[in-house]
Amino acid sequence: MKDGRKAEMLLRTTPVKDARERIIYVLETAVDVTESGKLLKELSQLTGNLEQVISERLNRLRQSEEKYRTIFERSGDAIMLTDPKGAVLEVNQAGVDILGFKKREQVLKINSVTEFFKDEDDLYRFQKRLFRDGFLTGYEAPLLRKDGSIFYGLLTANVTLDVVGQITGYVFIVRDVTKRKKAQEQIEWRNQWLATLNSTSVAIGSSLDLDEIVNNTIEKIMGILESVSVRIYRLDKKSQTLTLLASRGLSTRFVENGRIKTREMGEGFLGNTLITSETSVVTDPANLEAANADLFLEEGIKSAIYVPLVSKGKPVGAMVISSRSTSDFPDDNLEFLSAIGNQIGVAIEKAALYENLKNAYQELKEAQEQVIAQEKLASLGKLSATIAHEINNPLAAVLTYNRLLIKQNRNGRLTPEREDDIARYLTIMESETARCGEIVKNLLAFSRQSRISIENKNIEEIVDRTLALLSHDLEMKGVKVVKHIESDLPEIQCDFRQIQQALLNVVGNASEAMDGGGILTVAARRSVKRPNMEIRISDTGCGVPKEHLKSIFEPFFTTKEEGKGVGLGLSVVYGIVTRHHGTIEVESEPGEGTAFTICLPLAAVTGTKASV
Repeated sequence: MKDGRKAEMLLRTTPVKDARERIIYVLETAVDVTESGKLLKELSQLTGNLEQVISERLNRLRQSEEKYRTIFERSGDAIMLTDPKGAVLEVNQAGVDILGFKKREQVLKINSVTEFFKDEDDLYRFQKRLFRDGFLTGYEAPLLRKDGSIFYGLLTANVTLDVVGQITGYVFIVRDVTKRKKAQEQIEWRNQWLATLNSTSVAIGSSLDLDEIVNNTIEKIMGILESVSVRIYRLDKKSQTLTLLASRGLSTRFVENGRIKTREMGEGFLGNTLITSETSVVTDPANLEAANADLFLEEGIKSAIYVPLVSKGKPVGAMVISSRSTSDFPDDNLEFLSAIGNQIGVAIEKAALYENLKNAYQELKEAQEQVIAQEKLASLGKLSATIAHEINNPLAAVLTYNRLLIKQNRNGRLTPEREDDIARYLTIMESETARCGEIVKNLLAFSRQSRISIENKNIEEIVDRTLALLSHDLEMKGVKVVKHIESDLPEIQCDFRQIQQALLNVVGNASEAMDGGGILTVAARRSVKRPNMEIRISDTGCGVPKEHLKSIFEPFFTTKEEGKGVGLGLSVVYGIVTRHHGTIEVESEPGEGTAFTICLPLAAVTGTKASV
């Protein structure tokens, strides 16, 4: 080139001819194609690269398609592609198998995947969430197979759109979770079973009300085993007869029938259950008890389980679970009912023991009341001599002054001048007569029979009345009485006469222990440990040997000489105190004396009253 550059030229030679076709000259043209050549080279390179890119992408696309096709075909989950109306366009082999079809073409003929939903409510909720969010994951619902059988599917779905946002179809993935669902239901059932067993066990341990335990257990059984009825029978060991204890899910006419209410041991499936101690299952209506076939037919019972109720290896009753269907009972149900049967058996046995204990307690209570009454009579006998002396002295004084007045009247000595002497005589007579009246009043109050009446009472009044009854006996034996009653003491909850009798027995024992004289101390104070009243009665008598202290409250235990006591006094005291929800303790040292401490509950602030 003129500027010294090298250039690539495109030369063209064109001959020019005349009319005779003779070349008259040659036309040559030269075009600089340096830049266009470069452009062609660059374009050639770009084209080569583009073809390579397209080739590589097409290759990757084929690989991806093969990959996803492999996943599509080998997936264990059903995968379906549908059009906007839900008609199946494509389905993998897992989908064919899960949905119960034999060929893929059969699935492709389905008008809409909505046909697989069992419940319309599930379909409505599924569609609502899918249309709202455009996708859906983890939606569990019962679905239908081709033959109408039910399986549980875990659904994942999403909407497919074109470039302008229009729906072109749907992708559905269905995982069969029936086994997991059944396993989960089995676990939940087992948990319910264990919870029922646990609650029954707790009820048996915390309650003695057999009716309450049985009825609660029946409710739980019916909550676990649907569409069943329950009957529970209790065995009367003496008559060897089963008696209906409770029932649920049956008509009144059925359970009130005599053939259902009672059953002899060994009679029918129910009676034989006690003999074999084995659970019996009857699922064929024809095999139910012939003697009661009419009753079962009328009630609609077609199958039943007969479960023995056992405690300590011995039958105590039976339970019948009946159904209005002929389906077999699963082994798990039998295991559960057997376990429940053992629990109810324990409850029945425990209730029987409680009834026996309650009867024994009632007999013991009646015997104790008889002992208390006899001890009261014995105490009255002991008091008779003391009371005779106590009354005799004031009566003698009254009689003496009365005779003196009669004598003076006869002799004409009742003159106005002697008015002061006469008044003195009458005052003494009045005082002694009142004294006799008070003694008789205390004696009558002590001896009067009545039911125990718990009231708020003043302890000092009870102590004073008790000491008044024994004052003469204590004085004759040279016993000095010291009384320490804490001021402003609250009242106690007690039966006045019962506590008076208890104090009378303790003070009487103390008096006998100080036959040669001594000091009797009666003290009352508020307890420092509990909200109780402490009454302490101590003497300076002979004391009790330590080896006898543990038996001192036992009936008929005594250390007195023969003929001076039968050993019921302190036993009666113990019974009275415990019936008042109190305690009694004894301390003693031989040769130094004995002290009894009685603790009784304080009265409520507002006061209470009750009869026992």
